[in-house]
Amino acid sequence: MPKDADPLTPEQIAIVQKWIETGARLDAGVTSTAALITIMPKPTQPNPPEAYRVPVPVTAVAFSPDGTMVATAGYREVLLWNAVDGQLVRRITNLAERPHDIEFTADGTQLAVAAGTPGQLGEVKLFNVADGALTRDLFTTDDEVFSVAFSPDGTKIAATCADRSVRIYELATGKRLVFIEDHADWVMDFAWSPDGTQFATASRDKTAKVFNAATGEAVATFNSHGEPVYSVGFLPDGKQVVSAGRDKKLRIWNVADAKQAREIGGFGGEVFRVIVNADGHSLSTSADKQVRLHNLANGQQVRAFAGHNDWVYSVALHLASKRVASGSHDGEVRIWNFDDATLVKNFVAAPGLAPATTAAAQ
Repeated sequence: MPKDADPLTPEQIAIVQKWIETGARLDAGVTSTAALITIMPKPTQPNPPEAYRVPVPVTAVAFSPDGTMVATAGYREVLLWNAVDGQLVRRITNLAERPHDIEFTADGTQLAVAAGTPGQLGEVKLFNVADGALTRDLFTTDDEVFSVAFSPDGTKIAATCADRSVRIYELATGKRLVFIEDHADWVMDFAWSPDGTQFATASRDKTAKVFNAATGEAVATFNSHGEPVYSVGFLPDGKQVVSAGRDKKLRIWNVADAKQAREIGGFGGEVFRVIVNADGHSLSTSADKQVRLHNLANGQQVRAFAGHNDWVYSVALHLASKRVASGSHDGEVRIWNFDDATLVKNFVAAPGLAPATTAAAQ
């Protein structure tokens, strides 16, 4: 028992003793190598602070499909904000310490969250957007989960984990369809190909890979970064992938032969996130405190979204409303005009933070 927990009662001790005396057999379907966290009944996670004393890094942002809300990662929660005025709409709780990725379903009724408590717990959960109710606790593992992504047809959900695994589940039933451990280190990001037949992954093992989505078979391995790879995305034709990481570059490479087609530099720090829109442009975030828009066909920078005061971890695009959202290490969320990179709104994503602290963070 933990040192600060209540001791077992005589009745509980008797149950454990009887279990040992009868052979300490495991329940059906449980193996001796299974992580304890996957066997034990899962408790409700502690609540986040009612009021934040300090800002927390915004490791994930996502627009609702209609563009009216921005979801941001908090401490043990996801926060929903009005995308126009920056007012808090809802707090979605019952999450592990660090939410790393957020994605809405296409109809906007649910959102999926990848989260974890380092070295203890990783999870993917789905919540009702309207009231924050938990709709599915998809899976639990013994270390953090870094990314979550719905398939293009909305029937599957994928996740990548610190335990080196990539997992794909059937959304309707929660049945696991694919489980692979092809990487040698944390798998940081996941992207579906536009047609859903393949997926790409980025890993701390310094590689990015492409797999067959139906079988989990490896198709291509790209190892030219030479440093941990944090993010990955497919170009619109599905024939090329862009990956980014600690080497401060975007690298575009061919799925067919895993050869680099071009590289994009100009970053003043490691690149944490890259997303690709339907016309072949990318938005990327960096430790140099900027968000950049690039034309991936020729590698040219189109514009920079400058103004953050700390590392920028996360970015999201809502093309219909021409809005970009970005989140940084100091807790600030900025909403920009996509066409000219002008600032529309900024706020610190920390409910109840004292005004003096908020002002200092801005």
